[in-house]
Amino acid sequence: MNTTAISANPGRSQYGSQSGLAEERRPSPVTVPLFRIGADFVLVLLGTTVGGAVGHLLQRSHTFALTAEQLLTGSLIYSALVVGLLLGDNAYPRVCSLLHIKETEIVLRVSIKAIVVLLVLCIVARYPVPRMATLAAWVLGTLSLTVGRGWVQDAVRKHFAPSFPKRRTLIYGTKRTARRFFTGALHSPMLGIEPVGFVGNANEGGDAIYSNDYFQRDSRPIFHEALSIEMLKRMEIEDIFVCDPNISDHDLSRVREIAQGANCSLSMVDNQGFLANRMPTWVWEMDGLVVATTVLNEPSQFYRMTKRFLDIVCSALLIVLSAPMWALLAIMIRMESKGPIFFSQTRVGQHGKPFEILKFRSMKVDSPKYARSPDEHSDPRITRVGRFLRKTSMDEVPQLINVLRGDMSLVGPRPEMPFITEAYGPWEATRLAVPQGITGFWQLSADRRYAIHQSIEYDLYYIQNRTVILDIAVLLHTLVFAAKGI
Repeated sequence: MNTTAISANPGRSQYGSQSGLAEERRPSPVTVPLFRIGADFVLVLLGTTVGGAVGHLLQRSHTFALTAEQLLTGSLIYSALVVGLLLGDNAYPRVCSLLHIKETEIVLRVSIKAIVVLLVLCIVARYPVPRMATLAAWVLGTLSLTVGRGWVQDAVRKHFAPSFPKRRTLIYGTKRTARRFFTGALHSPMLGIEPVGFVGNANEGGDAIYSNDYFQRDSRPIFHEALSIEMLKRMEIEDIFVCDPNISDHDLSRVREIAQGANCSLSMVDNQGFLANRMPTWVWEMDGLVVATTVLNEPSQFYRMTKRFLDIVCSALLIVLSAPMWALLAIMIRMESKGPIFFSQTRVGQHGKPFEILKFRSMKVDSPKYARSPDEHSDPRITRVGRFLRKTSMDEVPQLINVLRGDMSLVGPRPEMPFITEAYGPWEATRLAVPQGITGFWQLSADRRYAIHQSIEYDLYYIQNRTVILDIAVLLHTLVFAAKGI
């Protein structure tokens, strides 16, 4: 199978242009979830308050007088409990389910949990429960939330969705998987997917495909022309989603080459064979459909600036604090064998830029400089001090100077020698899209004993999920595990 990689378009995020106009119109990432959470709270509060008042009027026994203050307090507590349980049940995803039935199922499940918890608390506290008022409040609160969520979703689509950045998308395939993906994309505006149409085999019939919903109001045309670079550029396509689980290796290779030629990202939908190859850089789910996307997320300017700031501050501080250790290690190295304290070697950094990496020398002076690194600590090229340095990873400490210079970062894929990167395939070359680092997922894993290209999923995972907090988490793990030789 051809493994041509689809590189990310410069300046674009996964599902939106980073142009100035798009950024000005784009809502805050937290605006829509907060709107939905607030709307749910109001819907439950309104339903429970009205239901509790009606139930209190209908109850046969008037021995328990429910005051307005008690009703409002109980409604507020119950509403907050429901919203909290909804948050815990992941009830605010970016992807909406088929016919929105799953959302209703979540509401029903959460409302049952909430009323059970509230009744248990009342029993434990020996607080008298007005049965009719409680039942009516629960029923109307659940009904209000269930029906009102549909209105809220329509409001999101009408008022928020038009301002979301959209990526023009072509769906490759015309069968059931394609239709399901099309429906999910239409009903999940926060994904920013704008389906333009479908393309498949030239001999397939039909003029359009309709979405799976109650009224079949949405459809897109089927293009009866062979997929080509000219076609993608003419339609200004940015993403291609292959929704044909049975696509042949030959056809998939052709689609990849065309997508790369048109600078489009490529995603595989519900293709288990593709997932088994461990090639995707990002795997996500759309209402039961597993989507593997090969395009990389572009980090924000804030992330890049913050990462560089942390690199400078932390590397400078660590160099100062570890200066006595540097002196001790230098004496140990020189006492065992004559030669330089430091070992320098050309490595390949971000975007293929070469630089000289620094290490404490752990091998004999006459060892080949650009041979493959030893796989075992018993390798005769390694000195006795070198074994200690490698086991504790202290030989890597001088790379703090590389970080301070800007050659490397504290966290990132491990930089390799030029003769190794020259043999990179497209997937391996993805590692060079980011600053190379001293530590990272692969460096912390047990797979570090093998060649990096045999465990590339560690670096691909980091590249796709990198954030400042993730970098800090990697550094914390490094402090805990590095001294154990992991």
